[in-house]
Amino acid sequence: MFQFKTIRMNILFSFSIVIIIVAAYSTYNFIHTSTSANQTDIIVNEELQLLTIDNDIAQTMALRIAAVRGYVLSGNPKYKTIFTENMELASEQGAKLHEITSSDIYEKYHKMEEEWNTYIQTSVFAVYDAGDTELAIKNLVAMDSTATEIRLGFKDLATNRTEKINTTGQAMIDSNETAKWVTVILGLLTVILSIFIASISATKISKNIVTVTTRMKNIAQGDFSEPLLEVRTKDEIAQLTEATNTVVRTMNRMLKDIQVTSNEVAAHSEDLMQSAVEVKSGTEQVSTTVAEIASGTESQASNAADVASTMSDFSTKMSDVNKRNNQIQGASSNVLALTSEGQSLMDASTQQMTTIDTIVKDAVIKVEQLGKETQEISQIVQVIHAIADQTNLLSLNAAIEAARAGEHGKGFAVVADEVRKLADQVTYSVGGITKIVERILTGSNLVMTSLESGYKEVERGTSQIAMTGDTFTKISNALNEMSLHISDMSSKLEDVVANTATINHAVDEIAAVSQQSAAGIEETSATVEQVTGSMDEISSSAATLAQMAENLNANVRQFKLFNA
Repeated sequence: MFQFKTIRMNILFSFSIVIIIVAAYSTYNFIHTSTSANQTDIIVNEELQLLTIDNDIAQTMALRIAAVRGYVLSGNPKYKTIFTENMELASEQGAKLHEITSSDIYEKYHKMEEEWNTYIQTSVFAVYDAGDTELAIKNLVAMDSTATEIRLGFKDLATNRTEKINTTGQAMIDSNETAKWVTVILGLLTVILSIFIASISATKISKNIVTVTTRMKNIAQGDFSEPLLEVRTKDEIAQLTEATNTVVRTMNRMLKDIQVTSNEVAAHSEDLMQSAVEVKSGTEQVSTTVAEIASGTESQASNAADVASTMSDFSTKMSDVNKRNNQIQGASSNVLALTSEGQSLMDASTQQMTTIDTIVKDAVIKVEQLGKETQEISQIVQVIHAIADQTNLLSLNAAIEAARAGEHGKGFAVVADEVRKLADQVTYSVGGITKIVERILTGSNLVMTSLESGYKEVERGTSQIAMTGDTFTKISNALNEMSLHISDMSSKLEDVVANTATINHAVDEIAAVSQQSAAGIEETSATVEQVTGSMDEISSSAATLAQMAENLNANVRQFKLFNA
């Protein structure tokens, strides 16, 4: 591929090739689509309209021929009207035809049609209307061949137009099929070429980037021993490669200078540390004896003072502990009393929940019994309702029999009517009772559901109160045991407070004597310690310097350098 000065130019060049291929592919599709659209437009806007006009004119010609024959044979004016209407329609179709095309063959048949129309109007209709029927028929027969030629001529034009449309359509189908395969092939070639160009461009760009990235990773790990990278291009990657080479050269030179300097510092620090060690050795021998004397005395005084301070704090804290213990003992007594009271209340609550449980259980049983009795009432009401229906039926039968009996059955009819009224009243009352029983039954079911739910909650509450009562019992036992332990601990703390006062007085006397003995020795050892401290600082600084130089050398040795 071509070498450009920037990655941007490389990418633009690669994409330009792809864009050119896609543009060529799109141009071919556009040309083929335009051609197909033009052919379709010709078929729809010209050929199909011409075909329709040819068929219409041929049809109107056939209708006009039939109308002329019908008028000559029957003299009915409607045939003349049909002829006139179809002639006007043919004239309109001919005008449309002239707007679309100006073919000689169309002009020929159109002229023949106009001449035939004029001949029919003058030589057939006019002669027939004048009363000469035979001459009119003779004139009509004379023009039969011309009429047939005109009709068949337009019919042939329509047939030819149909064949032309079919041929053009088949050609479009074949062209579209060819274009389809060309489109598929060009699409595949476009994809393959695009992938090929993209792969080459990506490989070309990424290869140099991977090389620089690998070198930067080695530099990050301290490896400067590899040779400088070769610069082969002129783009941004080449600039990055050149910058990497500059970093390697600069770091290599700087690390070598640091290595030389650190070696020199290490050598001088070792000499300084050796001299400091020799001076320190002599000073330590002088201060050893004084330090041993001072150490014992100071240790004794310090320990005595610490013990005195500690005992004083201990005595104060023990007094506070004794006071707090008395307070805890009183509080524990109060808690124990409250716990006993709570236990009593929990026992009463447990007993109350048991009573409530019994009451709710009895209520559930009674509501169940009420539901059963309500259902029995409902059954009795149904029986009464059946009896009322049967009575009503009997009263109807009695009324029918009374009607059959005539005068003798009038009294029986009155009784049957009263029986029917009584049955209606019973039926109405039974309906009301049924509704009341249904409401009672519904209400009892709701109460039953609520009582069952409440009974479950009561059982759950009873169980929880029982568990709470057990917990209160355990708390009461634990508090009793804790009260006994607190009383025992209070007694022992009072003995400890009494003994602490005696020990504190004796420790104060020992501390005073030890401090007086240590004061003189401390003044003697002060000067020796100052000298020793100074030498320690010098020795420590020399050791630190030597260690820093060694660390610097160790850090520099981690880098792998190349020989420039």
